[in-house]
Amino acid sequence: MPKFRVHRAPFTSSVALCACVFFVSMPVTAQDTPLSEDVAVEGALAREGLAAREDAEIAASLAEIDRIGPRENPTVQLSRESMGGDSEWELGIVQPIDLNGRRGTLREAARAEARAVDADIERRRQLLVGEVRSAYVRCAASRASLDIQQRYVTELEEAGRVSTARAQAGDTAVYDVRRVRVEQRSADARLAMARGEVAGDCAALSSLTGIDDPQLSIEAITSVVSGGGEADRADLVAQERRLTAATQLVEAARQAQLPQIGVGAGVKRVDDGLGVSYGPVVSLGVSLPIWNGGGAEVRRSEALRNARESELLIARRRAEAERAAAAARASAAREAAVMAVQARADAGRLGTIADTAYQSGEIGVVELLDAYQAARDADLSIVALALDAALAAVAYDLANGRTYQ
Repeated sequence: MPKFRVHRAPFTSSVALCACVFFVSMPVTAQDTPLSEDVAVEGALAREGLAAREDAEIAASLAEIDRIGPRENPTVQLSRESMGGDSEWELGIVQPIDLNGRRGTLREAARAEARAVDADIERRRQLLVGEVRSAYVRCAASRASLDIQQRYVTELEEAGRVSTARAQAGDTAVYDVRRVRVEQRSADARLAMARGEVAGDCAALSSLTGIDDPQLSIEAITSVVSGGGEADRADLVAQERRLTAATQLVEAARQAQLPQIGVGAGVKRVDDGLGVSYGPVVSLGVSLPIWNGGGAEVRRSEALRNARESELLIARRRAEAERAAAAARASAAREAAVMAVQARADAGRLGTIADTAYQSGEIGVVELLDAYQAARDADLSIVALALDAALAAVAYDLANGRTYQ
């Protein structure tokens, strides 16, 4: 069974640094034991049924090699002849001889198919790991967004307290109180939606890993890193091996066109009414390709091989396009995350400035709420873009066949 280990490489230093500055500035909720990406992946790979299915597939492919075997089974022949008072019995074993090596060619084709099964298993595991990594960062991003929405609600509660106090003192209109309450109701609705997003995204991660209520640290959104450059994609390797198997089947079909030889040996009993005598019998047989010369099987095998060859060419072009697209998306996502983090500093200062200005009566409640919304939107944008960058890194790894190896 293929074994996999974690392959790590730096993500992008500029993105990681800016993201760390952002997350340090956010409130961190208490976590008992934050779930790491490695533990999540290990949990998914260890789930019941995965290893059993792989073992069964490998066993079936190996059994196919043994099923062909180096030689065909012999046949036992028994015949009796009787004429007048004479009778003859003959018992013999006939063993087909594979002089042209057809069975060896078929075994090589089965070995190539078995190696293709190994590559299928490796690629399927890579896809599962990619799915887990994506679910991991989605859960982390949902929790980060929930914290941002909760902080926004807290800020509005403080704004409501201040506006109420000022209205009671006659320093501002009751409109400010009503306007803040309207925004609070909207924020409460967004907070409820954020809780639902956390429940859904983290439930998906729990289903994949078997870990109930996975707890993630706020920095987990930046923990997914790219595995590096290109490698041999397991799905392409599987198709290459199946093309090899198809080529071997063409050769086997051509070998089947040659006459097959069978050698027999046995014993003969003759009873002429006066006595019984025994003697050895040796036979030699040759198959005659009269009704079926094997030409149709050769044409069929060649057509299937040509189809495999065309499928491989198409798959290689598709893989090349996926690599180029994944690289472009990963680069763009990283740049967008950097720009979003740079813009957040100004948005974060707006809230502090607006708090002071509103309490001193220099600005109205609309400007205050606008500053709060700008800071919230900037933080949510960073989370969304950091998530896009992480998902792009996972897609880049899958396109290059280097998620885990």
